[in-house]
Amino acid sequence: MRKGYMGIIGVLLVLTVLVSGCISGGGSGGGNSPTTTTTRSLPFTKGQLESAVAGIESYEYVMDIKTYNGTNLTAALHSKVAIDKKNEMKSSITVASRTGKLVYEVYYYTTKAGFVTLTNRSGLVNWQFSCYEKGKGPELNSTLLDNLWRGFPLENATVTAEGDYYLITVNHTLWSEGRTEKDYSGTVTVKLTRDLIPVEILQRAYYTKDNERWVDEIKIEISGINSASVEPPQPLVSYLEGQGLDMEELFSEC
Repeated sequence: MRKGYMGIIGVLLVLTVLVSGCISGGGSGGGNSPTTTTTRSLPFTKGQLESAVAGIESYEYVMDIKTYNGTNLTAALHSKVAIDKKNEMKSSITVASRTGKLVYEVYYYTTKAGFVTLTNRSGLVNWQFSCYEKGKGPELNSTLLDNLWRGFPLENATVTAEGDYYLITVNHTLWSEGRTEKDYSGTVTVKLTRDLIPVEILQRAYYTKDNERWVDEIKIEISGINSASVEPPQPLVSYLEGQGLDMEELFSEC
């Protein structure tokens, strides 16, 4: 993979570094494929892919990141996110664990007026509320789907037609770190509807660390296209209520 390539592959890798300290990925799409085309005869252009996601105003996704040492699960992250660009709203739940023990959990909710977060790091709980400055609001123009095709090496992709979907797959060598003797390689598969709407992203990365075989996986399922409902995470609401606080009253101060 080229240096400076920070499209969906790069973004997903960074996400996993935050969880396990290792480069991560998800599995490739599978199944019998009745039709396979090469990049020279793609049924769509990169411009069409970008245009399809540009028209999405709201969506939800669930992301699971897992790191394996051999077959042993050593670290995991689960995240559920809902985004509404038009109304400038976003909510998210993120839970990370290592060897089965909680590392942290974060609950986040923002409107165009302000945001509130609740963080639990191994039992240390804190929360934060803040109003946005006048004329400013949440940054919702650099979300998962906004970055999906940025730098994506479509010229190296294989496209498979499978029922009502396209599977875009790229096999790639990520990079090599000589000092740590890590050689990364893997596969990224994006599943699209025939209208070029992404519904699933799978990535898997393989590498060796301390003479042991590691595998990192990412799976992202996308739904609620232009119909997502953004609600504050219930654990966040319950925590504030336990502190004698009402979320609506908090935001009314902005």
